[in-house]
Amino acid sequence: MRISNKHLLSVFIVITLISAIYYNSAFGNPELKDNNLKVELLVKGLSSPTSMSFIDSNNILVLEKNNREVRLIYNNQLQEKPVLKLNVDNTTLTCCRGLLGIATKIQENSIGVFLYLSEISKDNNQPEVRNKVYKFNWDGENLVNPKVLLDLPAEPGPNHPSGKIVIGKDGYLYTAIGDLNNEGQLQNIKDGPQPSDSSVFLRINTIDGSAASNNPFVKLAKSYPDSQMAKYYGYGLRNSFGLAIDPVTGFLWDTENGDTDYDEINIVQPGFNSGWKKIMGPISESDLELPDLVTFPGSHYMDPAFSWNPSLGVTDIEFLGSSKLGINYENNVFIGDITKGNLYYFKLNHTRTGILFDDPNIQDDLIANDKELNDIILGTGFEGITDIVTGPEGYLYILTFDQEQDGDEKIYRVLPITRSI
Repeated sequence: MRISNKHLLSVFIVITLISAIYYNSAFGNPELKDNNLKVELLVKGLSSPTSMSFIDSNNILVLEKNNREVRLIYNNQLQEKPVLKLNVDNTTLTCCRGLLGIATKIQENSIGVFLYLSEISKDNNQPEVRNKVYKFNWDGENLVNPKVLLDLPAEPGPNHPSGKIVIGKDGYLYTAIGDLNNEGQLQNIKDGPQPSDSSVFLRINTIDGSAASNNPFVKLAKSYPDSQMAKYYGYGLRNSFGLAIDPVTGFLWDTENGDTDYDEINIVQPGFNSGWKKIMGPISESDLELPDLVTFPGSHYMDPAFSWNPSLGVTDIEFLGSSKLGINYENNVFIGDITKGNLYYFKLNHTRTGILFDDPNIQDDLIANDKELNDIILGTGFEGITDIVTGPEGYLYILTFDQEQDGDEKIYRVLPITRSI
């Protein structure tokens, strides 16, 4: 039987339509399991966005990693002109350096804007990349008065720079840098090189970048003059795309990405050792014991509050500091991922040291199959999620990243079917 060109064209169109329908149902058409909530498309047209932060109720700043630009959204409209363009390394376009983290803080009658970026030095014949945290002031239209608060390595890299920033209830700036493919004492390799500012959580003053006076390793730092150990808050981190502050306890929480076997949610208390490169997931799932880890005076290991196995690319974490979505969601945890486009929801226990589950099979705080995974999913179809933020009015904002359709990425808003006024 001879197949006509017209028939082939029809088949091609049908296949294309089916592919488009499948893509739209999987990504870009978010749905929520809670029938009392809805998803609203707020902004589109972003390119490789990684992080966002509200300046006030009308203005959002968004980082575009590959474009090296800070973009302004005013009254839910993406402004054409970038607020700022930076000398950032984006040669690894899909991963991992670039414009990575942003946070804002009102201080001394001004708005401070803090950026984590992979900066290319202009001073050397051979360009050098450093991961830096800058402080800017927002003057109503521009980011001005740049000041370096943190200067961290980027080599060997380019993987695992982490880069999220949060401001704690204590007023300090918290951030994290991943292992950068190092294998030293900060990665729990006992005979490895001494601390060199990778695989660490850091806590610093927002004015001058100095170490918080009660950081856990301030006294020990004198023994390691080639590091910034006084600024360390914890160590043993592989890589993180999510930091958040518990609005009730003030504790730092993070998400941590495993290689293939585990992703984690951790409570990062002072001196926390996350276990990498010896342990991912619960220590009971390994053949190791605590003495196998590198221990600094004042440090401690603690199992994850929750783990996924296998790894699925967990990204940001957010405590919803509002009852606007319902009292059950207030001060509880939302998390996104980059591979499945899922939005996960977790309710904390009464001591806020762990997670409650309806399914008794998840009481080991470990997800290991699709049934258990489905039980913690609140939403689907968000492309890859890179940031989750509580808005000034108390709704949930979700920033998406789509490597297949770069240039048309979006911000969604989750709100009740019936809004409160």
